[in-house]
Amino acid sequence: MSNAVTLRLTKELSEFTKNPDHQLFLHYDESNIMTIKAMITGPPDTPYCLGQFEFSLVFPKDYPTAPPKVTALTTNHGRTRFNPNIYAGGRVCLSILGTWRGNAGEQWSSAHGITSILLSIQSLMSDMPYRNEPGHDLEKDMSKLEPYNQKIRHETIRISICDRLEGFLGTPTASTSAIFEPLYANSVTSYDEFSDLSKRLFLAYYDIYQHTVQKESAVVSDGTPFYRAPFEFGGNKMDGKFGYASLAKRLEVIKTAIERETLEWISQSSQWIKDSTRMSSNLRRQYEQICEYYRENNTGGVEVELVEDNPFVWTFTLFGKPMSNYDGGMFKVQMVFHDSFPDIQPRVKFLTPMYHVHVTVDGVPFYAVGKPDDVRTHIIAITRLILEDEPSTNPSTHVNLEAAKLHFGTKEQRREYNRNARRCASRSTEYFE
Repeated sequence: MSNAVTLRLTKELSEFTKNPDHQLFLHYDESNIMTIKAMITGPPDTPYCLGQFEFSLVFPKDYPTAPPKVTALTTNHGRTRFNPNIYAGGRVCLSILGTWRGNAGEQWSSAHGITSILLSIQSLMSDMPYRNEPGHDLEKDMSKLEPYNQKIRHETIRISICDRLEGFLGTPTASTSAIFEPLYANSVTSYDEFSDLSKRLFLAYYDIYQHTVQKESAVVSDGTPFYRAPFEFGGNKMDGKFGYASLAKRLEVIKTAIERETLEWISQSSQWIKDSTRMSSNLRRQYEQICEYYRENNTGGVEVELVEDNPFVWTFTLFGKPMSNYDGGMFKVQMVFHDSFPDIQPRVKFLTPMYHVHVTVDGVPFYAVGKPDDVRTHIIAITRLILEDEPSTNPSTHVNLEAAKLHFGTKEQRREYNRNARRCASRSTEYFE
């Protein structure tokens, strides 16, 4: 690997880190940045809505003169074709990758890079992926677009979410063996690069997955065979039957398992404290520094404490911004840490009900941090949710469907959102009595 290639990739990775995207994620070993693993969450309002799709990128020695080899990894063991351009065998057909003929100006050039590749792949996950197939007749094929979308919605939840998370959670217990499918569990483990991220995203998007299941189950009956597109053949297809009742139950069991895992961290923390682990000392030191920071800055907006003097379990109270929807509100948030922090990020939840576009109905906030090892940046990011006047317009961050619909809807709907937020704030003090 030449120094020029190393410098180019290092620069791209640095830029990617500085500009985090809510739907694009990378993992790599600094000792070998020629091989990178990526995860893309499917765009909202498409059949791939918030699914978790992994890809590998292997860079050649003459990069960026030549493009990397990109392989789709979320293929149900090579049995499922998720897109006309994403094959069951892992092939990703894109003109900028040199894997598909394109028009002039669409081929690979050194101006392309990691981010543009991932965005190009994500663009394949459109609202009508059937149209990605070359030569399709728009009028003739119109009736095929939705049947093709329907099976992608189903398999996105079954394969990229249920199969995936069940694999991360390990071997199913006797009580869940009828729901979990251990076949996929053999291909991923709890040590997978994205397992922690996938679990946190699952908690944030759980309501959306269940909403999709409920909506689609009213349209297509369980047991109905999938539509097969003309371009699907041999092993390069997406075959199966709809089974939304099973998916609803599987999603519920996965959520329960992840929440139980968080409780296990709290139980295990007593041993981590007893062993005086490095992270036990690190978190206690950060707690002391954060308390000092808020005392010195005299912000009056945050109060932090350890639960039973446990450095792995924090709570902090946020006070609503004056003259805002949350004026007068007091909101308690819990953060539970693992001894492997920051490789394993904290599980965060509002203990006080919070009505907000970026907070789920049961209190899981959607937020991003630039310094994942700095607890204060987590607190600041969560605090910002209720201090900023306007939530992000990025739909991938809208984890409360009702709140998002009202806030970004008509004027009357916006007023209803504001009323709900103010009620939330006025009732919040009841939880401190």
